[in-house]
Amino acid sequence: MKRIIFGLSTLILTGCNISKQGGVWQPYYRLQVGINKGGITENNDFTKTANIQPDAFTGATKTGFNASGHIVLPLKRNAVETGIDFMHNTQAFTFKDVAFGYRGSRKIGTSQFMVPLTYNFKLFKRNNPLGTLHVKVGYLMQLNIFSVTDNGTPLTEYSTKGFSNGISVGLSVTPFKMSNGNRIGFYLDGYRGSKIYSDFYNRSIYEMPGSSFMKFGIIYQFGKIKI
Repeated sequence: MKRIIFGLSTLILTGCNISKQGGVWQPYYRLQVGINKGGITENNDFTKTANIQPDAFTGATKTGFNASGHIVLPLKRNAVETGIDFMHNTQAFTFKDVAFGYRGSRKIGTSQFMVPLTYNFKLFKRNNPLGTLHVKVGYLMQLNIFSVTDNGTPLTEYSTKGFSNGISVGLSVTPFKMSNGNRIGFYLDGYRGSKIYSDFYNRSIYEMPGSSFMKFGIIYQFGKIKI
């Protein structure tokens, strides 16, 4: 798996001035697993739309799960991080629109394969040259797979997008060092990106619809490896 992650990172980072030790790249990699909230960011403001009541359309999101494999490549005093993430969550949209005749619920399962590319500012390096705390900012690409189930009266038509992208920010901290040199820590990531779902209540005239998430979990970080 680390060979696949490293190959992807090399393609993305071709031309970057990666720091070296003795002419050999010294990357390190991380396995992550955790929970998340988010996916489709639905519209909840109908104050400017005639004939639609505020509670005509509502959404609720269950806690999902995520897992990823990341590689971190030193870049002078800081680092660049990339990898492959998987995230899944389930959302339920409730329709109570008497005026337009939509009454029922729509359950949407969203699975996303994601490729992040972040620049990491490494902090607290005195006792850990890799940086105990990383502050991350960058870009995220998503491949989206949906499962949709409707219940009730015929509901509004909808469309989904298979690809999306946006801005990612986050924190990671690895304070616990194991006897084998590996480290354990935590991550917290946030994302806001392009629209992945559209229907009568989530049209382009509204500013809110898009995609977003917050995810939190545990990091297992392996020591430096020579490629």
